[in-house]
Amino acid sequence: MCGRFTQTGGSRLLLRFREQFGVAVAEADGDVRMPPERDVTYLPFHEVPIFYSGSDGAIRMREMYWQLIHPWNKEFKSEYTQFNTRAESLGKRHNRELLERQRCVFPVSSFYETRKAGGRAVTPKQVYEFTFKDQDIIPLGGIYTVWTNPEAEEDRRRSCSIITVKPNSLVAEVHDRMPFILPAESVGDWLDRDLTDFETLLSLVKPYNAGMMKCSRVDNG
Repeated sequence: MCGRFTQTGGSRLLLRFREQFGVAVAEADGDVRMPPERDVTYLPFHEVPIFYSGSDGAIRMREMYWQLIHPWNKEFKSEYTQFNTRAESLGKRHNRELLERQRCVFPVSSFYETRKAGGRAVTPKQVYEFTFKDQDIIPLGGIYTVWTNPEAEEDRRRSCSIITVKPNSLVAEVHDRMPFILPAESVGDWLDRDLTDFETLLSLVKPYNAGMMKCSRVDNG
């Protein structure tokens, strides 16, 4: 799973994203709040900055609520938790449609996992931070929804979820799941609205190369 990440944002995040992944990102709209300049830790059930492709095909950054709320919900809340979406469930109808047409990227600096043993969290908690060895943005693949208030159609809100996969050899030492990390060369494809073939997209969803990552113990939560 992935339930906590950091992001070094600020005014240079759009530029860094363009440079590292060769993706043409539109300038932020005037009503879009830019991430703080300082490092920020994000948790589920909060607004988080993500990149996505709008209806006009332009790639933009905006905040979305980190907990997937499906369009059929009468209120902007869910009875179940889906801030993570397991790759194995992407074939379900509602998830499949999102994979085909509503994908997003979480541009994180690091993510955290709590050590598990025998399927259970270790007590006291042992928390580990995962980063890249030679890249400062980790592009986590996700899906998003657009929810419309049934009582006020102008009230539309977006929510998102990080896709998780089986762990690579590095993360497996700590946890039995890891977030889906996009290879740099696949970020543009993931954000391309014209790419809608389910099998092609699903083939991208797999554990990231452990040799490109590093891990460090950070606290005893």
